[in-house]
Amino acid sequence: MLKRITLFILAHVAFFGVAAAIVAASTTDADAQRSNNPYDMRFVTTQSEPLRSGPEAGSLVKGEIASGIRDVRLRWCRPEFDIQGWMFGSSRAQQGQLNDRVCEVEAAGQIGFISGSALRVQ
Repeated sequence: MLKRITLFILAHVAFFGVAAAIVAASTTDADAQRSNNPYDMRFVTTQSEPLRSGPEAGSLVKGEIASGIRDVRLRWCRPEFDIQGWMFGSSRAQQGQLNDRVCEVEAAGQIGFISGSALRVQ
């Protein structure tokens, strides 16, 4: 009886180990980059943009974010994203949502607000 239990346990451990290896091998960086949440994604700037201290157009300009900066992280955006539209929308729909927002970003060691239209999914 003990031998049967041991074989049963070993067979299940082997099965789950193989399944975990398959899942790990099939996940790529591109899969990890595509997310259901824009705040988990990384973006690239498509144009130079003034970096502002607040979301309002008249906020103090702290500096400038150059075009082509990669690994830009969204801290928050206003208005808030339509998460369902983001999750199930096309890349074009996602870009449309970005274009309509002002976002606080972390980019190239700086934090400030830029127009979402200056960003695209990396």
